[in-house]
Amino acid sequence: TKFVAEPAIQIFEQPKQRGMRFRYKCEGRSAGSIPGEKSSDNNRTYPSLQILNYSGKGKVCVYLVTKNEPYRPHPHDLVGKDCKDGFYEAEFGPERRVIAFQNLGIQCVRRREVKDAIVQRITRAINPFNVPREQLLQTEEYDLNVVRLCIQVLLPDENGHYTRSLNPIVTNPIYDNRAPNTAELRICRVNRNSGSVKGGDEIFLLCDKVQKGTYYQLFTPCVSLCTLPVCFLPQ
Repeated sequence: TKFVAEPAIQIFEQPKQRGMRFRYKCEGRSAGSIPGEKSSDNNRTYPSLQILNYSGKGKVCVYLVTKNEPYRPHPHDLVGKDCKDGFYEAEFGPERRVIAFQNLGIQCVRRREVKDAIVQRITRAINPFNVPREQLLQTEEYDLNVVRLCIQVLLPDENGHYTRSLNPIVTNPIYDNRAPNTAELRICRVNRNSGSVKGGDEIFLLCDKVQKGTYYQLFTPCVSLCTLPVCFLPQ
């Protein structure tokens, strides 16, 4: 008996987890584009997927979901080309081996707007993992500083209707760069840039956003790992 593998979604490139700011609608400016994890100033890349064991047309939907399981629809919106009602939807043809999302931005809501946003998700049946309604309405549990992309692919049946749904998958978390406990640690000033090979030198780093009582891990090309306690000087 010849085994035929079922079509499945595979993430080709994950989104970059840190460095992006979620923007409010009232800011009146573009929400930007979510970069890929390999993206750099010289080579811009984007989150992307490929569909294994399949060649043909289909439809891809991308939603924002919560960081932790069960993955609930997130109150924040995806905005950009091919986005409507807070999510992305577009068809693709058989020539698309890798599908990249080049114009996806994240538009955030305020805490007081969370319930209305979730009710809209329920009304529009946006619930890829079929989380019970009671859990969806527990609005105090939503973390507004982090999201994941949930990718769902629909394939056509013999009549050409998109009724075959592949199992949805989620990406790595994407963190809002404004939140002190999730943002990239940016070093503004350091008191010395050299030291003894024997170690033991005390170095002071001035950073723009730190959380009191938090330990940060510093990676450098020469030193694999250094753990830094956060200290606050008296005023």
